[in-house]
Amino acid sequence: MLAEKRLTELGFTLSQAIDFINTNINQPQIIFDVASEHGVNTRMLSEISGYSKDVVHEYFLNAGYDGATINTQLNTNLLVNSSLGSLESLVAFNEREGVLSNASLREVVKPAIDANYDYDGTFGPANLNQSDDGVYSSGELGVENLNDVLATNDNLESLFYGSLINIFLALDQTELDQINTFPAGDDPDEFQVLVLEALSESPASVAWNDEQLADLVTDEAINLLERYWVSDLIGVLDHSLLGLASA
Repeated sequence: MLAEKRLTELGFTLSQAIDFINTNINQPQIIFDVASEHGVNTRMLSEISGYSKDVVHEYFLNAGYDGATINTQLNTNLLVNSSLGSLESLVAFNEREGVLSNASLREVVKPAIDANYDYDGTFGPANLNQSDDGVYSSGELGVENLNDVLATNDNLESLFYGSLINIFLALDQTELDQINTFPAGDDPDEFQVLVLEALSESPASVAWNDEQLADLVTDEAINLLERYWVSDLIGVLDHSLLGLASA
């Protein structure tokens, strides 16, 4: 459970966190401020309290917080703010060479982002205290199976590209076509199921050569990073198929 790992990093127990929430349940501002200060997001509050993320979100909305404030203050995991479950295995560093290396992918993506935004700024800490100790913990990254990672832009960039490569390696052309042609505005739950099933099992053989995979990754990277800069969500993978497939 990511919440328990984060609490351990902070020097608290799950029992203490539950007691804190129960004691202050009628004072949402206290819970909001403490959670925000310590990087405990709505996903973790859901795990601690036993209520769904939607209920936690609604709790703060009813207390007068708007959705944008909740996102920017309580959804600050650097990679993803949803619970990936078995899909966590797709989040990994990029160790590819050639056209799929971080340097080659950056060469294509960076100029497109820097035209309007800040490519390098994408891969920095969301909050200054996230890099105080020189490492990003699993609680700060939002991925339970990652251990402490040195707090560098290069590491976040590598995890970003490595995860995108793994996403597309998990898809074949038919699955990708189904995802891309899913009618906009249709049932989001149905779309979530479609993406989750597609990512949960890799095709028997790789559907793409390196050049095709590089094109898919760079196009998706540009799309995601542009959305990153105009969205209230913080994680660089929040809008990816990983984020869309998870609760």
